[in-house]
Amino acid sequence: MIIRNFQKTDREAVEAIFALYWTDPVFLKELSDKLQIFIDDTQECRQQVLHFFVAEEEGEVIGIGGFMTASDYLREYAKTDNPVEFYILASKHRGRGIGGDLRIKMIEEAKKLGFTEVLFYSPNSHKESWSFHDSLGSKRLGEVIAPDGEPGQVWRGSL
Repeated sequence: MIIRNFQKTDREAVEAIFALYWTDPVFLKELSDKLQIFIDDTQECRQQVLHFFVAEEEGEVIGIGGFMTASDYLREYAKTDNPVEFYILASKHRGRGIGGDLRIKMIEEAKKLGFTEVLFYSPNSHKESWSFHDSLGSKRLGEVIAPDGEPGQVWRGSL
């Protein structure tokens, strides 16, 4: 398995992975829009320090991870001035280490960009992923309400 930067040609495979986990058309559109912002390398992409990576195995995209400058609603949980938000982390297959490998790459790249800690939000509708987040050494800080009104948990970790 290799971890590399997301490319425009990965979009269809990545959106198929998104569809494995999310059904909300508004959130799926938000994810698609973020991919397009990254593809286009817009000013918004540079301001948000938006970045996506894929896990690839034998030419097949099997995972996606992305980070950006932490959203305002998460910043109150930060202990430092430059937190990164792990925005998305999903894989085609569970239990094969794909998410962990993507997370390692995201940490390496976030450090290079000068981020000082990581924040991560997962909605209550994805409780099945919480044990994964708990196992990564980040501290679960409690419930937060996302801007879309959905409650979930927030984690903070060091880089």
